[in-house]
Amino acid sequence: MAGSKLVASIVKEFLQLLRDGAGMLLLFVMPTFLVIVITLIQDKVTTTTAEVLFVDNDKGRVSLEIQKLLHQTDVLKLVESLDGKAITSVDAREEVSSGQYQFAIILAKDLSRQVELVAEQMVTNQLFPEREEQLHLKKPEISVLFDPTVQGSFRAALSASLNMVVKGVQAQILVEKTFEMLPEKIVSNMPAHMASFLAAQQMNARDLVPQLFDGDSLISVRQKFTTEMGFISQPTAVQQNVPAWAIFGIFFIAVPLAGSLIHERETGTLLRLRVMPVSYLTIISGKILAYAFVCIIQFIFIVAAGIYVLPLLGLPAFDPGNQPVLFAFVLSGVIAAACGYGILLGTLGRTYEQVAVFAPVSIVIAAALGGIMVPVYALPDTLRSLCLLSPLYWGQSGFYDLLLRQGNVQMVLPEVLSLFAFCLCTIGCSIVLSKRNGGLV
Repeated sequence: MAGSKLVASIVKEFLQLLRDGAGMLLLFVMPTFLVIVITLIQDKVTTTTAEVLFVDNDKGRVSLEIQKLLHQTDVLKLVESLDGKAITSVDAREEVSSGQYQFAIILAKDLSRQVELVAEQMVTNQLFPEREEQLHLKKPEISVLFDPTVQGSFRAALSASLNMVVKGVQAQILVEKTFEMLPEKIVSNMPAHMASFLAAQQMNARDLVPQLFDGDSLISVRQKFTTEMGFISQPTAVQQNVPAWAIFGIFFIAVPLAGSLIHERETGTLLRLRVMPVSYLTIISGKILAYAFVCIIQFIFIVAAGIYVLPLLGLPAFDPGNQPVLFAFVLSGVIAAACGYGILLGTLGRTYEQVAVFAPVSIVIAAALGGIMVPVYALPDTLRSLCLLSPLYWGQSGFYDLLLRQGNVQMVLPEVLSLFAFCLCTIGCSIVLSKRNGGLV
């Protein structure tokens, strides 16, 4: 008997959902579209090299070395001409100020000659401090133009890359000048018969220290990602964003679910149901199962977009992993938590307008704290500890354990149990509030 009542409750919910075809379509399409857009944007931000206007007014040895080394970096792509014409300093300023390009590097005229003079003077001051004709030449500068809208992290990345290149060129020139002047320093402290022999010797840095000029590094840097049992999993923007924003979309089921409860209370449907021998638990169980089915369909839409649509846009396909049971386990916890939250909002809310305002805002706040919008490690210290209060963080952490850390049931169990506990707490609070108000809340 109880089973037939539950089935009738589920059928009632489906009939109500089918009446709002446009709303159901939006519930499936909008989160899927959101995942595609956010993933495209984040992939562009995190993986694409920055285009930098390069103005070479020097045409000398230093500018050629800087240009060669900048071409070797992974984060910069030099643009040296526009419409087939070399870029001038005026062009670069106009392009950056108009927002067409975000960066420009301008090398001054005679930069190479100035660098050579400064390097020679620095080495002379070091090797022959007793000389009175020491000069302090002004250091040459390289101008870097930034669009004011560029964030600090991008400016820091470009500046760091350019500083690394400049230090490399500087080291080469200083070593060359040192080797050129070193025989003179040695001769000045030797007997005349030996000095005459060494004076004729030439010390070429490129022959003696070729490693400094060939671009090879003494130490290699290799990226690895720490995962269970030594697995290495590349955390692409797709693998991170598809589950994260799918969770975000699932939690928005709380809005129509809460609205359904409020509508039934306002129209008297809930009162008529309670006159019948139907418990409040049966009513909300029917709602949860019906809306959980909607969440599953929504999640399938999003995963399908990640697998089939994103590759058409030039991104890697989403990989759901090889543990479908654990994947479904985490998903069930997320859906249960979202439905429980919707039941609680529908019980507490007096009007649909209240829920329509409070629910989206609270979900967005929980998403921000839970690392959906900004990685948890990037949050301020005062907010980082609050991420543990967000059910969206628990769901995201569970999916990351599976997809990025190759986790097992022991790894995802704490997050999933937290999600189910959240569901039980919200439903328990709803039942208590309903009983206090005669079952009409």
